Amino acid sequence: MAFSGRVTEASHMGGLLASFEGMSPKLGDTIRVSGGKVLGRVDTVIGPVDSGLVHIHPLFDGVDSRRAIGSPVEVAPRGRSNSRKRHSGNRGQSKGRGRGGARHSGQKKWNRGPKGRSGGNRGQNKGRGRGGGPRKGQHRGRGRR
Repeated sequence: MAFSGRVTEASHMGGLLASFEGMSPKLGDTIRVSGGKVLGRVDTVIGPVDSGLVHIHPLFDGVDSRRAIGSPVEVAPRGRSNSRKRHSGNRGQSKGRGRGGARHSGQKKWNRGPKGRSGGNRGQNKGRGRGGGPRKGQHRGRGRR
C-alpha cells in the first residue's frame, strides 16, 4: 500500500504534521496535497508504528499552514531526469581541463605549486612503499654469480 495521509495540525517549528496509512515516506520526499499543490519535504517520521506522524518541514513558498490542515496528502512523483542531456556536453572531461587532461593554467596536473609539494624524487620508490627494499638487480647475501 502506498503512502496516503491527512494533515492534522501545524508543528511548533512552523511545519505540518500529517497522519498516514501504509508505508512511511522516505526522508526528503516531497509531499503535496492529493493531485495538487506541493506543501514541502518530509523532515522526519515520528510516533508509534501503528499511528505515526510525518513532519513536513520546511514548507514551500506560498503554503498557508492553517489552510492545509485537514487536506489529504500524498508523495509527489519524482521528476524524471534526462541523464543524456545532463552529461552530453562534457563526456570524459573534468571541469577546467581541455582535451589532453592538463589544466588551462599551463601547470602539469602533478605539480602542486605553492602548497610545498614540489614533486621532489617521486617515482624512484614506486611500488616499494618508503623505499626500504632492494632495487632490481641488487641482491643481498651471496652477490651476483
